[in-house]
Amino acid sequence: MDIADQQPSVRVTTESADEALLRASWLPLMLVCFTGLVSVFNASVLPMAISGVVEGLDTTISNVQLAIVAYGVFVAAFTVTGGKISGVLGAKNTQLLGLTVYAAGMLICVLARDVSALIAGEAVAGLGGALLVPNALAILGQAYSGAQRTVAVSILAGTTGIGAALALLVGGFLVQTWGWRAPFALLLVIIVGTLVIASRVVLPRTAFRGSIDKTSIALSAVGVLLLVAAINQIGAWGLLLAAESAPANVLGMSPVLALLVLGALVLHVFAARQHSLVDSGRTALLDPQVFGSGLNRACLSGLVAVNLLMAGVSYLLPLYTQMVLGKSPMGSAMMLVPISLAALVSAAVTPVLMRLFACRPLLTAAHVLAAASVMLLALTISNQWSGGWTGVSEVCLGLGIGVGLSAGSALLMETNPPSLSGEIGSARGMANFLGLCTGTAVAGAVLMSVLTQSASSRIADDPDLRSDSRIEVTTSSVSFVENDDLRGRLAGLDLTSEQLDRAVTINIESRLVALRASLFVLGLAVLLPIVTFRHLPSRREPDA
Repeated sequence: MDIADQQPSVRVTTESADEALLRASWLPLMLVCFTGLVSVFNASVLPMAISGVVEGLDTTISNVQLAIVAYGVFVAAFTVTGGKISGVLGAKNTQLLGLTVYAAGMLICVLARDVSALIAGEAVAGLGGALLVPNALAILGQAYSGAQRTVAVSILAGTTGIGAALALLVGGFLVQTWGWRAPFALLLVIIVGTLVIASRVVLPRTAFRGSIDKTSIALSAVGVLLLVAAINQIGAWGLLLAAESAPANVLGMSPVLALLVLGALVLHVFAARQHSLVDSGRTALLDPQVFGSGLNRACLSGLVAVNLLMAGVSYLLPLYTQMVLGKSPMGSAMMLVPISLAALVSAAVTPVLMRLFACRPLLTAAHVLAAASVMLLALTISNQWSGGWTGVSEVCLGLGIGVGLSAGSALLMETNPPSLSGEIGSARGMANFLGLCTGTAVAGAVLMSVLTQSASSRIADDPDLRSDSRIEVTTSSVSFVENDDLRGRLAGLDLTSEQLDRAVTINIESRLVALRASLFVLGLAVLLPIVTFRHLPSRREPDA
């Protein structure tokens, strides 16, 4: 019947009227959509402002990458805890607390005088996001049911495209006009307005019984932090063999491998502890049912991969267009708008597609389309960023991303009981932001590794460069910088004008090779979850 009928009879008389009113009102959806816009806008705008941040804070691209990753890391690490806090405080109070913490993080970013403060601000915002992300599905689970809930979740997923488009257009304009701090100031204003909406939303009160397991909080956070830290350092420390910059090594092996294994072990212990808590009658931080279902695991792995792809592309393309092509933030944004708009359109039509097609072929097609599109983009992209196939690949990429995010999220909500909406929200949040932060890390690691290797090889094989200058050119001058800046860095070396021109040409060629390699890796990554889609329904459920 409705949500109230699924509650104990003693509570039906007090909640049925409120829940009927909630289902007739779209104010809760407005609240979570505005919150989602803030989250996506923040995650998307920093890559757009990367050149301004590098110049304004006198820092490096690698440090800005840490700021980009910091937000996603803290959301992913603490979103499971945030979901449980939602059960303790209630959805409305959790939303108010999360927005307040998020606003504090944005204020730190606005006032940042060095990159450390910017990283700290994004980390604080990540803690706020860890409360807001799982709470979104909890609010929708309490406010809506049936087809209305499916539409609400699809609309929420569509905010990814809207937020990314706004970050590109509005954020690019603000960065170009008033500097990189302006978007964060705008986010502060939006958060204040969202707090007003949150104060007006009425949600059913839920009673939490049990306690929050502090050991589980530590295990989930440490496990995620270890994994993301390891992935983020692949480029600098090496994956298997330790690079010169690695802080330590054992028998020449990189510490990255040890961190990856340790992070996986910690998360395994976390999962085992959740089963132990349930078996002993205590409250688990994350209900084992969430990951016990093959369908849930398939949906979550798909969300990780699609977000990884989206974050990687959102990091690579602005970096390339601004730092290499010398485009302004607004000019760079216009080149990327097709992806965001296509994702928005496909997310909007996903509820219709889910009524026409079974989930397995629909999600499989979305992932294949996204992978093929990003690989086509890698093949057709050039130093001038022109050509019709580049535009086609961007549009198709956005279509695949939109369906992948929207259908995966909606299927999670449809196939799990409302009582697990908070737990599902936590798992979805962890999957989304684990993908977002690892996408940036993987893309950056592959980019710089291939760039260094390609440039080193080309310089070593070039007869125009003297052997005594090769090592210096390779280690100190190969970077993702504009060509004029690159010439300035090389000016201090004892190179002839012909050698200088050749070194710049080699760097230009190597940057394009590195960009293409990074896009190919992202395309392969988004195909991996397809092996888990065997758990998804292969036939469409008949309409009731």
